[in-house]
Amino acid sequence: MKAFMFPGQGAQRLGMGAGLFDAFPDLTRTADDVLGYSIRSLCAQGPLERLTQTEFTQPALFVVNALASLQRSAAAGPPDYLMGHSVSEYVALFAAGVFDFPTGLRLVRKRGELMARASGGGMAAVLGLDEQQVNAVLRANRLDDVFAANVNTPRQVVLSGARAAVEAAEPLFMQAGATFFKVLQVSGAFHTPFMAPARDEFARYLQDVEFAAPRIPVISNVTARPHDPLRIRERMVEQITAPVRWADSIRYLMAKGLAVSDFEEVGPEGAAVVKPMVMRTRNEAPPLDPAVLAQEEAQQPARAAAVPPAQVVEPQPVATTPRPFTAASLGAPSFCEKFGVRHAYVAGGMYQGIASVDVVARLAGAGLMGFLGAGGLKLAEIENAIVAIQERIAPGAPYGINFIAHSNHPAREDELTDLLLVHGVRTIEASAFMEVTPALVRYRARGLQREAGGRVVARNRIIAKVSRPDVGAQFFAPAPPRLVARLLEAGAISADEAALLAQVPMADALSVEADSGGHTDQGMPFTLIPAMLRLRDSVQPQYSGFGRLFVGAGGGIGTPEAAAAAFVMGVDFILTGSINQCTPEAGTSALVKDLLQEMQVHDTDYAPSGDLFEQGSKVQVLRKGIFFPARANKLAALYRQHESLDEIDAKTRQQIEERYFRRSLDTVYDEVRAACPPGDVERAERSSKHRMALVFKRYFRDSTDWALAGDAAHKVDFQIQCGPALGAFNQWVAGTELAPWQARHVDVVADRLMTETAALLRGRFAAMQAPGR
Repeated sequence: MKAFMFPGQGAQRLGMGAGLFDAFPDLTRTADDVLGYSIRSLCAQGPLERLTQTEFTQPALFVVNALASLQRSAAAGPPDYLMGHSVSEYVALFAAGVFDFPTGLRLVRKRGELMARASGGGMAAVLGLDEQQVNAVLRANRLDDVFAANVNTPRQVVLSGARAAVEAAEPLFMQAGATFFKVLQVSGAFHTPFMAPARDEFARYLQDVEFAAPRIPVISNVTARPHDPLRIRERMVEQITAPVRWADSIRYLMAKGLAVSDFEEVGPEGAAVVKPMVMRTRNEAPPLDPAVLAQEEAQQPARAAAVPPAQVVEPQPVATTPRPFTAASLGAPSFCEKFGVRHAYVAGGMYQGIASVDVVARLAGAGLMGFLGAGGLKLAEIENAIVAIQERIAPGAPYGINFIAHSNHPAREDELTDLLLVHGVRTIEASAFMEVTPALVRYRARGLQREAGGRVVARNRIIAKVSRPDVGAQFFAPAPPRLVARLLEAGAISADEAALLAQVPMADALSVEADSGGHTDQGMPFTLIPAMLRLRDSVQPQYSGFGRLFVGAGGGIGTPEAAAAAFVMGVDFILTGSINQCTPEAGTSALVKDLLQEMQVHDTDYAPSGDLFEQGSKVQVLRKGIFFPARANKLAALYRQHESLDEIDAKTRQQIEERYFRRSLDTVYDEVRAACPPGDVERAERSSKHRMALVFKRYFRDSTDWALAGDAAHKVDFQIQCGPALGAFNQWVAGTELAPWQARHVDVVADRLMTETAALLRGRFAAMQAPGR
């Protein structure tokens, strides 16, 4: 007996098929017609870079291997068995008469085109460990983005998955006893669930293709057994995401009596890709148990009779063992790895230091990341907070600083950037930006470096909070060339940094900000998140050497149901806000926390933003038992209706002086003039409208200060920026030990939310799959 084996990707080389094209001129012309280019020229002249691209490699290998099979069968007679590694399983099916040459080539061309679209993936060869040991390493290290994709010999396994995760896995496998680990030059996570989009589209393409029964048994990559004639279509769809079980295929044929010498590699002349695997398989494991095979084959007729052809046309899901939902498995493990956190969970930076040093330090101590709420703080206060955080946390522990946009005062952004660089802050949360600014570009540039292998790494990481896809697109693009040129000309960045900026996106992650506490565009998560995910997927291919880009969800997340919805939609992490200001660590008063602890989902309202008062921007605030929203909106209406304070009628003026400010407007203006920069004062003296804005904005500052200080005399004027997520959280924890805010430590809240989200998903998916539902 003998078996022909056809090698897959990796066997291609310039000059392959040279004699075959002359021997089969008609089929060569057919190949040119199907492909739309000269297959002879591609194989002979390349260039090699084109020949190694998946969409060209797969058709070229099919043509050369198919012609080689015809030539070899004519010379030595047909084999008893046929095998093809990955794409070359189509060659084996062609050689067995399942379809003709042009049909097979069209299938492979389509398959190659679909697989070439994959990006952000990577593969690596691991020697010295068997499949069970490899999977044990993956489970032990929570490498949920990496899979055993090709089992070429019992102790040669090819990993496939997210590129960053695959590359980072090398020390883990070497410590586990591997003798060799090599990252392969591919761009896709082939033969893994990451290829599901390609699999599904290929399934639709195959619906109208007719498959004949094989005249010679063809060993399936998916099952390591001969193809069932009724299920060839299903298996070839499944093959795109399923592992290649090559070692078991060899062991199957050895159990049938084939010796090493009975396996013949047929393909590009001089290639020896799959033949050496036969000898290694024989040395590393025995043949499969013949008794088990005999039992399987005895059951085959009954199974085939039970599955009519109409039931196998549509592709079936890949048979995998589902991993249980746990807090650690939610979101993207590669996000956790990149940012050094236990969970795909981040606490956002609440302004005026409400996201305090205590919040950030406690989360860092628990292996979680929080952002200091630097917005509204003076530069010296931010510096003191950074120093305090760095003194209290372990080296390398996760933390970040909120970096809020100052569109009218860009110098403040530059000052903060200088401070971040001096103190080595490696992660920022960019908030309220409508466009990328020079300060952000300079921060990003200073952390860029090229590794030995040529990969560009950004040490200074940015998570951008965005509520519009067009703004998100700016952050998932390289730094704007005009800004880079301006910074380079000014000497703010080096020529090397300018060159590296063109190779990386401005942000590592986007946090999709739906309707939330504080500044809000009142966005809907169910429309924003899919748009941002599609944006990420569309740009990811251009950053294959940089690593995965992440999309998270923020706004409205205060319960397991909300977090579960975000994770099911596909986000890589969640970001919480409002729920963290009703904790012992939050930098606001106990009186505010008492009010927040009692709020419900309907107890918020929208009020003008003090920072962006003139532009009409809105913030979401607590309204239960508080007059601030109504009074703030009243001031905004007066500002729109009048050109100066003098135009306001005496009765209204008296009301706002006595009830809102509790002092005269003239006194307020004197206070403002004493505190404002000279430029603002000069403008106010020229413009009565601007003077009115400065006076009214003082109410917003006072209302915040009163709340932070817990000034009970001004309780009805407290400005407490908060979203309904906290009301939902209060309802969720009612009657539990987390009902009082004094027990709601930020790390406890994070762990409880993630743990309960995982439990909820386990229950919901089990119920959805229950029989008779």
